[in-house]
Amino acid sequence: MTRSLNVFRVVRTPASKAAAPTVLLIHGFLDDASIWEGLVDRLGGEVGAVRYDLPGFGTRVGSVGEACGTTLESLAAEAGEIVEGIEGPVIVVGQSLGTQVAELVAGRHQDRVRGLVLLTPVPLGGTQLPAEVVTPFRALGGDPDAQRSLRSALSPYLADSQLDRLTELGAPVSAAVVSHFVGVWNDGIGNPPETSAFSGPVLIIRGGADGFVTEQIVNAVSSRFADADVKVIEKGGHWVHFEYPGAIAAMILDFADATAGVAS
Repeated sequence: MTRSLNVFRVVRTPASKAAAPTVLLIHGFLDDASIWEGLVDRLGGEVGAVRYDLPGFGTRVGSVGEACGTTLESLAAEAGEIVEGIEGPVIVVGQSLGTQVAELVAGRHQDRVRGLVLLTPVPLGGTQLPAEVVTPFRALGGDPDAQRSLRSALSPYLADSQLDRLTELGAPVSAAVVSHFVGVWNDGIGNPPETSAFSGPVLIIRGGADGFVTEQIVNAVSSRFADADVKVIEKGGHWVHFEYPGAIAAMILDFADATAGVAS
C-alpha cells in the first residue's frame, strides 16, 4: 500500500495479525526506500513495515533544494510525522545515516516507540572525519564507479549483482545532495547528550566486515543507551540489511517479541 504524506510517498505493508507492532525503516546515505524490500519480504507480515525516501533520494531525487536544506533535526521531524500516522506501537529501524534520525525520532516520540534498532550505526554527534578523509565522500555524486568502489570496500562480501543494485540507488543522486548529506552525517548534532534521550530497549547490529562502522564506533554508540543489546553478523558489511535480510529480519522479530510487554 502506498500513501502520500504531504508531498512524498510512504509505503506501508500491514501486519498479518492484529496488535502487531510496525517497523519504521529509515534508509542511509546513497540509498532509498527500496533497499528494504528484501528485509520486508522476510519479515513475513509478522510486523507491519513503513518506509519512505529521504529528501534527495529515490522518488525524491528531484527535490535538490529541499534536500540541501535538511538537518538531522528536520529529518527527525519528518519521520515524527510518519510515526504519528502509524496505528499501534512502533519500532524505529535506521541504517547508517538513518540511525542518527532514528535515535532522534525515538527520543521525541517515546509514547509511541516501543524499541529502537540501529544497523551499522553512525554516532549522533557525527563521525567527525577530518577534511582530507571526508572530501572523497563529498565527491561521490555523479560518479557511479567511485560509489561502487566505496560500497565494495565497506561491504567486501557483496556479490557483483548486489553491487550493481546498490550502485543504481546512488547514481541518480545529485552531486549537491551527496555533498550536503556527507556534512549531515559527519557533523551530526552539536553537543549530543552523554545519555540518549531514548530510554527504551535498543538493538544494535553491526557487520564484522564493515570497513566504516567499526567495533570501536559501535561501542561508543551503545554506551549512550541504558538498555542496548549488540549483535554482529561476522561477514556482514556496512549494508548488512541488504546482504543478510533474513538474518536481520529474524533479529528484528526476536526483538519485537522481547519488547512486546514494553509500554509505548
